[in-house]
Amino acid sequence: MDVAYGLTALAATKLVVYTFGSLIHLFLFVLILGNWRLRRFQGLLLGLMAALFLWYSGNLLALNISLHYGAGPVVLSGFSSTVSIIGFMAAVPLLVHVQAEYCSGFVHMRIWQRLLVGCFYLPVIFCPWIIGRLLSRPGIEPLVALGRPVRWLVLWAITALICSAGINLYLNSSRRSTETAIARFYGYLAGLQVLLALGWTIAYLPLSPPPVGGLGGYFPTGLMLAGILPSTLMGYSIFRYNFLDLRVQRNVFYSVAAIFGFLIYLNFMRRLSVWLEVHDILPVAVTEGVMIFVLVVLVEPLKRLVSRALHQQFVSEFEKVQKLAAEIEDHAKRTGDVNSLRALVEDRVPKELGLESVRLYPRGSAVSPVLPGTHSVIISRGGETVGFLEVLSASDSISGEQMAALEMLADRLAGALELCRLIADKINLERELAAKEKMAFLGEMAARIAHNVKNPLSGMKTIVQLMEEDKSLPENTQRDCHMLVAEIDRLNRNISQVLRYAKPARDIDRPADLSSIVRRVIAISRLEAEQRRVILEINDTGACLVEGGEEAANDIVSNLLVNALEASDEGCAVRLHLEHLHAVPTLIELSIEDQGRGIPKDKLEKIFQPFFTTRAGGTGLGLAIVKRRVDEIGGSVECHSPARVGDSTSAHPGARFVVRFRVARPPQKP
Repeated sequence: MDVAYGLTALAATKLVVYTFGSLIHLFLFVLILGNWRLRRFQGLLLGLMAALFLWYSGNLLALNISLHYGAGPVVLSGFSSTVSIIGFMAAVPLLVHVQAEYCSGFVHMRIWQRLLVGCFYLPVIFCPWIIGRLLSRPGIEPLVALGRPVRWLVLWAITALICSAGINLYLNSSRRSTETAIARFYGYLAGLQVLLALGWTIAYLPLSPPPVGGLGGYFPTGLMLAGILPSTLMGYSIFRYNFLDLRVQRNVFYSVAAIFGFLIYLNFMRRLSVWLEVHDILPVAVTEGVMIFVLVVLVEPLKRLVSRALHQQFVSEFEKVQKLAAEIEDHAKRTGDVNSLRALVEDRVPKELGLESVRLYPRGSAVSPVLPGTHSVIISRGGETVGFLEVLSASDSISGEQMAALEMLADRLAGALELCRLIADKINLERELAAKEKMAFLGEMAARIAHNVKNPLSGMKTIVQLMEEDKSLPENTQRDCHMLVAEIDRLNRNISQVLRYAKPARDIDRPADLSSIVRRVIAISRLEAEQRRVILEINDTGACLVEGGEEAANDIVSNLLVNALEASDEGCAVRLHLEHLHAVPTLIELSIEDQGRGIPKDKLEKIFQPFFTTRAGGTGLGLAIVKRRVDEIGGSVECHSPARVGDSTSAHPGARFVVRFRVARPPQKP
């Protein structure tokens, strides 16, 4: 505890040092508390700032008590001594623990290193005895009142400073190549900690402690001032380089600094005026008038200085946001991919703006569950919402600077998303045109095949059928003729399928009665079903007018039914079900379900591709025709295998094809 009976130069110096030490650590404490998200490192750093604040504020309180009372009341003196020694005892182990915890983010800590950190907490158990000893000797500086044990405490603090300096030197060497500015910070911090350790060694280990009741001289005061420098350096790194991802609004920083400076100036003015009047130099009124006049003179230069600093900071932040926005727009131009743009935004924006996370949701994308504490920034273009940003701040709230930057980015993101959409539409249009050209070429080629192949096949079939009916030919020749007729029929069917796939359906703008088409297809396929001994089941719902025309609907139903019959074994059933969807009145659903062996999961995505088949002798065009006709009429088709949930282990899991047709309006009577 410092004792002073007058405002000497040494006492004034100590007042300034203790006041500044209390304010800087209180400011850092509030800053970390505002950005705290219950992480271990932030909690330890918060505790260290609180401990250093207690150390400096306890000494400041003791000095003010002695200046006001001389030999102050025992209760106040004991309270100030207790506050300062608690801060000292807590700061030493927390200093090592904070450094080690921060370093563990880059290098895995071994068990002996954790034990070493734990050893620095052992002297804390003597804190009650130390406080009791201080309270028994009021009016004496704490380091003097403790007697011989003070050397062990000083040695404890020196060891902690040396260990912290070693950790910072390691960080300086490991981060030098990637983050030059932060690496310099580690180097400066290590140098300050070494100087502090050397100063404490010179001041308290070989020499005698300060005299009882004294202020301790200028050298210990210099050590107290040097103890503020590491925290000041960390505050500058937070302000300048966003160190530890703690962001400070510059206008708030300048405002708080101006308020603290004004309060310190008023306190200094009051003390100086009293001192000058006591020494019969100047009256209080004259001194206060002069100091107020000086303050008025300094206001304008300070205002210009702050305005210039704020302008430079605004320009710096604006350029950073502009650069990030330009990078995002350039990425959108090069890729045209919304998913790639989304990944870039979610990776770069949090790093540049000091946010916990950012999620981009373009219009129409699936939205994840909203996290607590998130903020939404709307992305709009021409009054139309094209998406939004879901922002999670690293602190409890988003600063004004961050929100302004996000709104600026949202304006540029709207253009980037629109550009991606236009590029995607252009690519889809080009693909559709290429597909149509391909289908047109396939249709032309199929027509030539029909002309050049089907006609000769018809003549060959007629000749072979006549030979088959000639009874004078041997029996084996007649059998061969029968096989040739069957093969010619198969070739004709394959060519017909290619023609159907290549040519678009006709009259797709006319309505068709789906129920009538289903019954007609079943009537045609009834004979084949009886030959295969497969049961056909259908529900009759009456007339079902759908869009797309009869040819498209007939191709869809007939190909699906043929596939179901071919996939079914004897005794199995094929069920056709027509249903008006109550949830979506504009749709009619047709499902065709078989009891065959089903379709493997790895092949479900390929079954609608042309020429893909799992059946020997199949052309792979039946389901491709179904898919093309469904796309032409604006419907949808799905395949489920197994047909029913829970039948995956059954010997006949089957498959169920579901086609949704758009309901057509009935034709108006003239």
